[in-house]
Amino acid sequence: MQERPHKRGGFIRLTFSLILLVLAVALFIGRQQVIDRVMVWRYQPNAMVQSLVEKSHMSPEGQFYFYASRPEINDREPFNKNCTSSGEQTVVLGCYAAQRIYIFDVTDQRLNGIKEVTAAHEMLHAAYDRLGQGEKERVDALIETQLKSVTDKRIQALIAVYARTEPGERLNELHSIFATELVTVTPELEAYYAQYFNDRAAVAVLSQQYEKVFSSLNQQQDALVTELNTLADSISARTQAYNRDTEQLNQDVDSFNNRANSGGYTTQASFDAGRNELLARQTQLAATRDLISADIKIYNQKRSDLEAINGQAAQLNQNINSNALDPAASI
Repeated sequence: MQERPHKRGGFIRLTFSLILLVLAVALFIGRQQVIDRVMVWRYQPNAMVQSLVEKSHMSPEGQFYFYASRPEINDREPFNKNCTSSGEQTVVLGCYAAQRIYIFDVTDQRLNGIKEVTAAHEMLHAAYDRLGQGEKERVDALIETQLKSVTDKRIQALIAVYARTEPGERLNELHSIFATELVTVTPELEAYYAQYFNDRAAVAVLSQQYEKVFSSLNQQQDALVTELNTLADSISARTQAYNRDTEQLNQDVDSFNNRANSGGYTTQASFDAGRNELLARQTQLAATRDLISADIKIYNQKRSDLEAINGQAAQLNQNINSNALDPAASI
C-alpha cells in the first residue's frame, strides 16, 4: 500500500522533468528567434538603412532578418575594422560578421543600386544562418540544381572568387549570389526566395545595371586596344615602306641630276620624262606621308580616349575599394 504513492510521486516527477526538458529544448530552438526579436525591437534604422530596405524590395521577413543584424553603413575606416578581407586582392562591399551586417558606403552616382544589392546579399546570409537543418538541406539541393544551369561567365567568375575568399561557405555564398545576381531562377528556388523579397528579380536588375557601368568601360577599353594595335601595325608597316621608297627616290634623284649634269639626256623629251616620273613618285610619297600623319593623329586621339577611360575605370574601382587611399588634397 505504501508503494502506490511512491510510484505516483515518481510519475509526477518524471512528467515534470519531461516538461522541463521540452521547455528547455523549445527555449534552445527558439533562442535565436527571441534574440532576433529583441534586436529588431531595440534597433532604430536611420533613413539610409530604411531606403536600402525599400529599394532592395525586402519583404517584412527579409526586413526582419536585416534589422535583426543591426546593419551599419560605414565609411572606409570603420568598414575595414568591421569587415576583414581574406588577404586576396578582392573588393569587399559588405559583410555579415558575428550576426551583424556592415555595408561600405559607395557614393558614386554611376553605381546606384550597389548598396541595395549588397544589403540584400548580406541579409540572405543572415537568413541562411537561421535555417533549420532540414530546410537548409532542401535549399542546398535547390541551389545545386540552379548551379547546373549557370552559364554567365561573370557569375561563374564571381563564384570562383568566393570559392577562394570564402572557403567552406560555398552554398552560403551561392544562396546570396543567385538571389541578387540572376534575374531568372528555377520556380522552386524563386518560391523559396519569395519569403524574403517582394520583387527579387528587381534586385538582380539593379545588379545588372551597375555591372553594365563596368562592362561598358571594359568593352570600350578592349575595342580601343584592338583599334590601337591595328593602327600601330599599319602605321609601322607603311612608315617603313615610306622610308624605303623615300630613300630610293632620293637615290634616283641623285642619279637623275648626275646624268643631267653630265649630258646624259640627249633630248628634252627624255629629260622631261625622267623628271616627270620622279615628280610623280614624289607626289605619291607626299600623299602617303599625309595619310600616315593623319592616322598618327587618329592613333594619338584614340590613345587619349583610352587613357581617359582607364582613368574612369580606375576611379570607379577606387570608389568601391574600401582599402583604396583617398586622393591627396590639391595645392
